Amino acid sequence: MMKIFKYAFLTCTIAYFIAAVLLFIFSIGQTGWSRIDNDAGTFLLSILTLALSEFQWWGDFWYLAVLVPWLGSSLVMVLLMIWLNKGAGHRRLLGGFSIFAYYLAMILVFIIHGLIDGWGDIGYEFFPLWPLGGFVLGCLSAWIADKIIKLPVTE
Repeated sequence: MMKIFKYAFLTCTIAYFIAAVLLFIFSIGQTGWSRIDNDAGTFLLSILTLALSEFQWWGDFWYLAVLVPWLGSSLVMVLLMIWLNKGAGHRRLLGGFSIFAYYLAMILVFIIHGLIDGWGDIGYEFFPLWPLGGFVLGCLSAWIADKIIKLPVTE
């Protein structure tokens, strides 16, 4: 059981690390090296959490929002691995589904918020790319985690 937890945390850590590196490269490509400041970190966190850190109820602790997708995706992966214990091929898919689930949940939050409080000026047409990209990133990170951990995880 403990191996499943370690594997899920490793997989999600790899996934969000790769996402952070890619988003950092994207933001540097857009603004250049001279624009690295506190706003770059806030921008990176906002994109990585799909604007979860932008909600005002975080207060001064907006930087803790990065724990929500990481721990949430890890928990979803643990639950899926316990429920569907079928080997390495399925672990890769479950890694993708765990990241997919977070971004899909955030899209539903934005849709509900848009219906209740107004839509705002967020690029809603790009939202379907987040779960799909998260699925691909989760599958890739599960493959990397399988290469790092050569032991059978689901014993």
